Amino acid sequence: MVAANSPGMTRVITPTPYSEADPNATSLGEMRLDKTTSSTLHSQLSDIMREKIYSRAWGAGKKIPSEHALMEMFGLSRGTVRHAIKSLVDEGLLVQSHGRGTFVAEGGISHPAGRGTISFAESLREQGKSFTTAVLDQVVLSAPADVAYELELEPGAPMLFLRRVRSVGGEPIMCIESWISMQRCPDIDRADFTVEDGNAAVERCSGKRVGHVKVRYTARAAGTEHAGYLHCDESAPLLVLEQTISFEDRTPFDWSLSWLTAGQAIVGEATQQRSVIS
Repeated sequence: MVAANSPGMTRVITPTPYSEADPNATSLGEMRLDKTTSSTLHSQLSDIMREKIYSRAWGAGKKIPSEHALMEMFGLSRGTVRHAIKSLVDEGLLVQSHGRGTFVAEGGISHPAGRGTISFAESLREQGKSFTTAVLDQVVLSAPADVAYELELEPGAPMLFLRRVRSVGGEPIMCIESWISMQRCPDIDRADFTVEDGNAAVERCSGKRVGHVKVRYTARAAGTEHAGYLHCDESAPLLVLEQTISFEDRTPFDWSLSWLTAGQAIVGEATQQRSVIS
């Protein structure tokens, strides 16, 4: 047993496996709300449930206590309990199934990072994840100044703007927004991106191999627009990848932003270079 203190609550963590058959098998009463602090009740309840998940007292794939059970345990309104649960759903820690209840999310989705481009479709297939791709926008536009700069083109050069949303189990997990050079990838606008991977379409249209990528990672709130695409709260944290993709000859052809929901990770390896002391 491990005791821990943090603002607004006194916690005693007992890493006992949670039993789906008996929602009271792991008593949440060990973790109490403090109604005298400025911390909101729903955020305190989120902290308590998050601790149960991180300590593995609630195992992956297990059903958590019902809304009614949580209301009784903590003397809270249904709205407060639902707010706390929604926060953890937005973080990717819980998933809800209509008619069945709320469950601890299984292991998150990871995507490999290395010297090559990050192929989300390929990484999902390798992990055995069945997914669908919805194309929201596929239109030829003139290159804005910032896109032209990134791709070493003249402003106004013809570009394919492509916005796709990928979903797993019917839930959207990423929104990919790409600007692809029509000069360097002729007829790319005719590709069917619901079934063809982006890199495969580029290599087919250009006759060249995709070879290099420059990646920048940032954390951002979803905002109104992307919250709509990804069915999350406007304040939900998203991992955003900015990629400038080039052919093997280092000619850039694609600048993109990929918005990833919580529960995903970019995984890579690095080797520490050690200096030789003489």
